[in-house]
Amino acid sequence: MNNYILAFSSTHKVLKAESLLKDSSIAFRLDPAPSDFTDYCELVISIDADYLDKALKTLECKTLSPKSIYKKTSKGYIKA
Repeated sequence: MNNYILAFSSTHKVLKAESLLKDSSIAFRLDPAPSDFTDYCELVISIDADYLDKALKTLECKTLSPKSIYKKTSKGYIKA
């Protein structure tokens, strides 16, 4: 259901994270950033809660943590 998004400080970092998550066989989707986030990045990683912890651990091992994590709600996104 991809109910979380990982926002990074640049598109370059999103693409690096994409590569790391693919290599680790973690399910995610690369999406255009919601309009609230386009000030610092044009792409985000959408991920289901079931994969969130594994994704964060994978990224932290490579010193690539997201700038922010947001949870999707019926009213938009809230910082997680």
